[in-house]
Amino acid sequence: MDYFILNSQTVIDYVRSKPEAKNLVDISAKLEAEELSDGNLNFVFRVFESGNRAKSILVKQAVPYLRVAGESWRLSPARAGFEARALKLEHQFAPEVVPVPYWFDETMFVNVMEDLRVHEVMRKPMVNRVRFNNLGATIGDFLAKTLFGTSDFGMEASTKKVLMTQFANTELCEITEDLIFTEPFEAVLLLGKINRNQFDPGIKPALEKLQADLELKAVVAELKYRFMTSSQALLHGDLHTGSIMATQPDGHHNADIRVIDPEFAFFGPIGFDVGLFVANLFLNASAQHGHAPDQNSRDAYRSYLFQQYRFCWEIFELGFRKQLERANSNSWRSKTFQDMLMQGILRDTAGFAGCEMIRRSVGFAHVFDVDSVASDQKRVEVLEMNLEIGMKLIKNHQHISGFSELENIVREVIEA
Repeated sequence: MDYFILNSQTVIDYVRSKPEAKNLVDISAKLEAEELSDGNLNFVFRVFESGNRAKSILVKQAVPYLRVAGESWRLSPARAGFEARALKLEHQFAPEVVPVPYWFDETMFVNVMEDLRVHEVMRKPMVNRVRFNNLGATIGDFLAKTLFGTSDFGMEASTKKVLMTQFANTELCEITEDLIFTEPFEAVLLLGKINRNQFDPGIKPALEKLQADLELKAVVAELKYRFMTSSQALLHGDLHTGSIMATQPDGHHNADIRVIDPEFAFFGPIGFDVGLFVANLFLNASAQHGHAPDQNSRDAYRSYLFQQYRFCWEIFELGFRKQLERANSNSWRSKTFQDMLMQGILRDTAGFAGCEMIRRSVGFAHVFDVDSVASDQKRVEVLEMNLEIGMKLIKNHQHISGFSELENIVREVIEA
């Protein structure tokens, strides 16, 4: 079968043609399909038995361009292979948090996986202040398991080196380097490159001040270099509340939570994954300035968000340290070494979180949390908060000694 782009009609014929599908849906029955694509990169379809939506699979296809930008932004569909390999490993280490991968079609660049049909992407419910009390702990545990399991602590060095060759995700890493670490901090790019920043005119003075800050830009350059050269573990690479799904919370505000979309997976610094996740909690906290109906509801939900940040870090650190105690080298069991390692990860977390908050405010890819603020004035105030938080996290990240210090930097700006 030659490659072609699927649609809601041809995806049914595609599923019928695959022997792997017969144990998942009745391919002899009438099948229906609906397109679910809402991300930036790919096309996603749900294929299900007519009259029995519980019998369904998810079909995700990479196309040779960035879906949200159209064919003018060419992008290799080979990213689907990185996602397939990452899904397999993440499911191996954290099966309760990652959808079951069924098969990967390397000709069609298609991943077929468990359909999370009763789950919803978390970003919009959280904008509406829905609580998921097990969010931070679930993601902290996911990070501890997947990051340790793919690090030099969790596997033989020779095995990791071979695995790293399978995750030379050059194209998507370059997108991250440009959109997170370069374009937001530069008014004019070198070599004739196009700056894709998109920002509210109301924050132009604040952005110009940021881009003129030479100290800030030097620290960001160091973080970018660390992103490019540190290969501590296999990262998800794009871990935010748009890459996490959940069921409706139960009476205790807990839910079944799943992590999706690891096509940006690569071997990088552990703090990058942690930083992206916590930054998106902070983005929601600042955006409540324009969403919450009153001070009490705003303060209450912000307290919840900071609690989830603390749960995430505490569970991640506890889980990582417990696994280090069982590591196959005495070098990793030293408490002094573990303290130094975790402090380094926390500092990276703060720096990368700062970069994420800035790029989501002025760069190419924004977040619904901020863009959906109805009041123009409040949206500008939220954006200015994000820039201030981001700058402080970046400039102070190397001096942070505990996770409460990171939280306090964010709180001081948001609560001012």
